[in-house]
Amino acid sequence: MSVSFNHTIIGAHDPALSADFYLAVLGARPAPSWGPFINIQLDDDTLLQFAPAPVNDPIHMAFLMNDDEFDRGYNALTTLAVEHWADPQMTRPDEISTDEGKRVYFKDPSGHLLEMLTQAYL
Repeated sequence: MSVSFNHTIIGAHDPALSADFYLAVLGARPAPSWGPFINIQLDDDTLLQFAPAPVNDPIHMAFLMNDDEFDRGYNALTTLAVEHWADPQMTRPDEISTDEGKRVYFKDPSGHLLEMLTQAYL
């Protein structure tokens, strides 16, 4: 068996709100939940587990997707009126970057900085 990423726990002010946000923007699917976790699953079967926790140090996560999924996710961001930027420094609001594929940065309901991109860095 090769090594692959299986799951991560994401601290959230409101786990249900965060899970719903990721479902809408990333097009993920609901997964069985247990204990304090609200779970969703990405297309590659990676499990994202949202747990109630203070968010003192937001994290960054990037999600690689094809053009159609990016466009669907970007439409969800604009429909939900989510502030977004073309750069991680947040100097180009309401834009996407098209320098290397498509890329956009935005924050989830708990303040984590997320990135959707259509071309991998490596």
